[in-house]
Amino acid sequence: MKVIPLVRASALSPIVGFLDQIGSPIDRLLEQISLTPAVLDHPDNLLPLHQGSALIENAANLEGLKTLGFLIGRQTPTFTLGTLGTILNNCLTLFDLLMTMEQLVRLDNSGEHVSLRWENDSVWWQVHYDLPTQGSNLQTHLYGLGLYLSAVRVVLGPTWRPTEIHLEGPPCRSLLAIDDFADTTIHGMSSCSAIKMPRAALSLPYNSLATGDDFSLHPAYEGFQKSAPASAFFDSLQQFVQALLPYGSPNIALVAAASGLSVRSLQRHLTEAGLTYSKLIDQVRFNRAVALLRKPDVKLLEVALELGYTDPANFARAFRRWAGVSPREYRLLHG
Repeated sequence: MKVIPLVRASALSPIVGFLDQIGSPIDRLLEQISLTPAVLDHPDNLLPLHQGSALIENAANLEGLKTLGFLIGRQTPTFTLGTLGTILNNCLTLFDLLMTMEQLVRLDNSGEHVSLRWENDSVWWQVHYDLPTQGSNLQTHLYGLGLYLSAVRVVLGPTWRPTEIHLEGPPCRSLLAIDDFADTTIHGMSSCSAIKMPRAALSLPYNSLATGDDFSLHPAYEGFQKSAPASAFFDSLQQFVQALLPYGSPNIALVAAASGLSVRSLQRHLTEAGLTYSKLIDQVRFNRAVALLRKPDVKLLEVALELGYTDPANFARAFRRWAGVSPREYRLLHG
């Protein structure tokens, strides 16, 4: 089974910021994908990639902007991309940046795959997203195109235009009207999106103030790695469910859809693992509760809300059923 593609909540920040600039109804758009603005308060938390993709698609349809994803990506500096951005900001050259991205993107977004392909005196920067085949994901592909074009322009200048690009998914004729692609050959229906650039650009400086230290030495790297999206299906399933807990008990249909499965198939996989869906929810809630209860500065009310309980008494009863003691007693025993 494939893992559920998960992405850091920080990936939504530039999207929400742009929508706020143009006056879009952000709360309503987030509600459509079962999220609230509070999700941005925890930028390193994991969310389903399909939710972020749906946010851009819904906003593009609402605003009538066929190139919305590109416009957002184009104005998003790499260094603003949460913890990943702070690590990338210490890269010396464009080559250093792209190679670091190749290694770290999976820790930020398990559904995004990037690579550098060499072709004589040119190179192609390629990006592909694991997204459901049903429905349109055009805006996500456009966002990636704009984001990486913005990164390349840090070294080649703000007016640099690629001679060729590839776009994953259906063609987008509206790109032809954008000045960024004047005289650019655009190939649609490609297996991945890609930007062609001169090979000589790779050795140009990206950040003149960077030290160029190995990214693994960055003070944020260890925590970033430990909280990364899982690489196994059931682990990613639990991470996905945990991400949805603050919004109540996750609907099995939503979880199945994000898993790329029917409800019946998801239930069958859970049965094979000796679980029911309700048992999975209990398991994730208990593990999260234990992690939070071991932090003495986290109040019991905050723990209850994090697990999707609006009434702390319901949380206390559930925890006693799981552990045989109340949350307060557990904290005294294991704090």
